[in-house]
Amino acid sequence: MAPPRRHRSSGAGKSEDETSGMNSENDAAADGGYMDEELQEAPAEPEAPLGRVEASRCLADAALAAALAPEVAARLGGAEQIALTVRVPSAEWVKPIGAAFRRLESQLEIIARDGSSRSGHKSDAGNEEVGRHLSRGRSVVGIAHSVALLPRALIAAADAALEVKSDAAVVGTAIARHVGAPPPDGPIEGLGSLDFNDLVSAFRPGSDAPEIVERLRLAGKRMCSPRSDRLPRLLDAVEYGPAREWGLALGFDFSEWRAGRLAWRDVGGAGANAVFVGESGLGKTFFARVLAAHLGIPLIATSIAETFASSAGYLDSVIKAIRETFARAEASAPCALLWDEIDALPMRASLDGRSSSWWTPVVTEFLTLLDSAVSSERVGVCVWAATNYENRLDPALIRPGRLERVIRFAPPGPEGLVSVARHHLDGELAQADLSDVGRLGIGRGPAGIAAAVKEARRAARHAGRALVLDDLVEALAPRADVDPTTLARVCGHEAGHAVVALALEVDEIVAVDVIGTADSLGRTMMRGREAVETRATIEDRVTARLGGRAAEKVLFDGDCSANSGGGETSDLAMASKAIAALHFSEGLGGGLVYLGDDEAAASMLRLDARFRATVEADLVRLHDRAVAILRRERRALEAIAAALADRRHLGADEIRRLFDANRSRTLRE
Repeated sequence: MAPPRRHRSSGAGKSEDETSGMNSENDAAADGGYMDEELQEAPAEPEAPLGRVEASRCLADAALAAALAPEVAARLGGAEQIALTVRVPSAEWVKPIGAAFRRLESQLEIIARDGSSRSGHKSDAGNEEVGRHLSRGRSVVGIAHSVALLPRALIAAADAALEVKSDAAVVGTAIARHVGAPPPDGPIEGLGSLDFNDLVSAFRPGSDAPEIVERLRLAGKRMCSPRSDRLPRLLDAVEYGPAREWGLALGFDFSEWRAGRLAWRDVGGAGANAVFVGESGLGKTFFARVLAAHLGIPLIATSIAETFASSAGYLDSVIKAIRETFARAEASAPCALLWDEIDALPMRASLDGRSSSWWTPVVTEFLTLLDSAVSSERVGVCVWAATNYENRLDPALIRPGRLERVIRFAPPGPEGLVSVARHHLDGELAQADLSDVGRLGIGRGPAGIAAAVKEARRAARHAGRALVLDDLVEALAPRADVDPTTLARVCGHEAGHAVVALALEVDEIVAVDVIGTADSLGRTMMRGREAVETRATIEDRVTARLGGRAAEKVLFDGDCSANSGGGETSDLAMASKAIAALHFSEGLGGGLVYLGDDEAAASMLRLDARFRATVEADLVRLHDRAVAILRRERRALEAIAAALADRRHLGADEIRRLFDANRSRTLRE
C-alpha cells in the first residue's frame, strides 16, 4: 500500500514527498505539464444561484462518471495503484476533468496538458517524473485532448485508456444534477459543435431543464451552421448531378445506421469519406452544407489556411491545431468534417529539402489523424475535403481507407440551373417559366446564377418596381455595348463554330450566345461526345474550333479579326495544342515515338522550327476545310448569325432547326 500523501505547500523546506510531483530544477517551466499544484490550490468554485451545483462541476463530473468503467473506478478509490491516460474532447475540457479527478480522489498525481506549452506539452517531457511516481507506488493520471501530448512513459505504462465524451447522456445527467430534477426526456440536439464552455453557458440562473435544452439546441444550430442563408433540400438539388446521387445514397445508409440496421463500416458503400473536385464556383463547399443538413448532423468546416490563421504558425502549433480539429470532430460524432482547399496541404514528393523538413511532419500527422478519424472504431464521423486542383493532392490522401471517393463537380445543365435560380429567387417569379434562364446560364456554376439573381434584384430595386423575368435574363445575358459592325462580326464568328460542328457532326452544340461580359463578347458551348479519339475525330474538332475565324473570312471578304487568338484558351491556342499533341504524344501523326505530354508538345512549337512547320501545315489545311464548309453552308451561317444578333442567345434545338432549314442541297443528298 502506498504511504499517505500530503497536499503540497508553496513554502520553503518541502520534503521529498511534498515536492515529488515537480521537477526540482525548474518547477513551473520544466514540469512537463504537471498541474497537480494548480488543481489543488485553485480558488473554490463559486456557489451556483438558488443553491444549485455549479454547472461546470456538474458537466465535468457527469462526463468523468460516464467514462469510468466500474473496475477502474474501484482501483482509483482503493489501495491499488493505477496509471491512466484520459482523452478529452478538446483543450477546454482538460482542466475541468482534472478537477473532477481531484474531487473523486485527492491522492493522485495528475498530468494535465492542453497544448499551451510548446516545450512542456510533448511526449518526451515529464517521463522522469512519471517513472519516479509509478516506481514509488503512486497512481498517475494523464489528461489531454490528444494522447500524443502526454509523456511517452505514461502511455507505455497505462493500465487503462479512458475517453471522455460530451454526448447527450452526459449533458442530460449534468442538467439533472444542476437543476435537481430527472434528466430531460428525448434527444438533446446540437451538441456536436459545442465545446465545454459553450455547454456551460447554457446553464443560466433560474432555468429549468427544458430551457437549458432549448438553449443548447439554438447554440448548436448557430455554431454548426453560422451562416443564415437558406439551404435547398438535397432531394431537389438536381444541379449537383452525380454528387447528389452519391449524397442521397449516403443519406439512406446513414439513416439505416442510426436505426441500428447497418454497421458503421458499411455506411456509404464504397466510401462515406470523399474529396470534392471541380472548378471554383461550382458549389462544392455549399454542397457539403446541404449534405450535412440532409444527414441531420453538424458540419465542422475548416481549411489549412484557417489552421495557420488560428495558430501561432509554428510547426508545433500548426500540428496542435490540426489535432484539435480532428479531436473536435471525433468528440462531436455524429458529424461531418470538411477540409476546404485541401490542396494547400502539399504533395510530399514535390517538396525540396527545406520545405520538406517543415511540411513532412504536418502532412504525416494529418494522414495519421485522418486514419484515426475514418477508422471503423471512430463511429459517426464523415471526413470530406474540397479542391479546385485534383492534380495537386498527395496520392496518400485519396487512397482506399482515407478519402477514397472522388466526387467530381461539373457545371449544371439547364434543369439544374433552373433549380439553382428557384432557390435563390426564394419564391419570387414563382409562376414564371425559367427555361430561358436555364439555357442562358449554360456554362455557369451555381455561384454565377446566385450573382445574376442578386444583380437582377438590384436592377429592379433601382427601377423602383418588383422583379420581373426580363431583369434576370438581362443579368444573365447583358446586351453587348458594341456598334452594329462589331456585333455582326461576333455573331458571324460564333455561328461559324456552330455550323462547322453540325456539318461534321462533331461534339454536341449546347448553346451559342452574344453577351457583354468581361471575358468575351460571344461564346459557343459544345459538349464532347463519348468516343474513342482518332486522327479523324481530332481533326474534325479542330476544324470546328477554327470555324469562327473561317466564318469571318467568308462573311467579311477575307478580313479576319484577332478574336481567334490571344490567351491560352483561345481558338488558335487550343487548335495548335491539339494538333501538336497528335504528332508529339499520341502516335497519330505518322510516327510512333512518344516524345512527351501535351504541355511538352506545346512547348516544342516554340523551340523546333520543323515541328512548328508540320503543325502549321495541318492547321492551314483544316482552316481551308472550314472555309469550304462555310461557303457551301453560307445560308445557314447567315441565318444563325442573324438570329443570334436579334436574340443574343440560341439553344441547341433552335440552332439545329435553323441549320436544317437552310443547309445546302449537297449536304441533304
